[in-house]
Amino acid sequence: MTYYFQATTTMADNVILNIYDLVSDQQNQSSTDEPRQQLSGFSRMFVGLLEPLGLGMYHTSVDVGGFRYQFGSTLGITRTSSPIGGGDSAESRRYVPGNGQYRESIILGQTFCNQKEVNSIIQKLRESHFGGDNYHLAHRNCNHFSETFATALLLVEGGDTNVRLEKFPKWVNRLAKTTSSGMSRDSEMACDVIEEARMALECDKKVGWGITSAVKKSLTSVDRSKKKELTAKQKEALAKLKSRSTK
Repeated sequence: MTYYFQATTTMADNVILNIYDLVSDQQNQSSTDEPRQQLSGFSRMFVGLLEPLGLGMYHTSVDVGGFRYQFGSTLGITRTSSPIGGGDSAESRRYVPGNGQYRESIILGQTFCNQKEVNSIIQKLRESHFGGDNYHLAHRNCNHFSETFATALLLVEGGDTNVRLEKFPKWVNRLAKTTSSGMSRDSEMACDVIEEARMALECDKKVGWGITSAVKKSLTSVDRSKKKELTAKQKEALAKLKSRSTK
């Protein structure tokens, strides 16, 4: 028997992904004194060395129900108010890394979760895998959180196998995935987007709730034939960074 998520009568709300370019300190023109999430020294090294090679580094957050949620080191999951329809504002930038420059906002889909349910998902994510101490540049960063949170929000409407994060841009977290492919993977550290979204929804405790094989396939499928290959220069730079990270 195939099970789907239960539908609700709550009004649909857009789930919006906000993307910021993380630029080198020399390019950053921000002069605000607002408290911000800060990149680690290793992260800043990535930005400075890989930017000229065309390997971008990005910060993301998710808007839903008038609030913006994001994940970072030390502070973990934070929330601010968000501009209508996504975008950038002084308040929404409170926890954006100091060298973040707003790029764009993308509507990933619509959720039927009410605020109580959104709060519950956030609390489960915070308690399980997204505390400040869980942050890891390659295995569990802000983009892993954004994708996991959005997945949990969108897998709500029942009976529709087209529910998927097809609009979540793969390039946003490409650098982390490329880098982690050559590093040892800690099973407790590495993010499993679909499984952690299910845990946040407590699927194992709800009769008739679950992710179908068709939906799971659509969430994880990537057209490998369209994957952009790294240049020899990019591969050489990544090899040097991986070597430094293991020392």
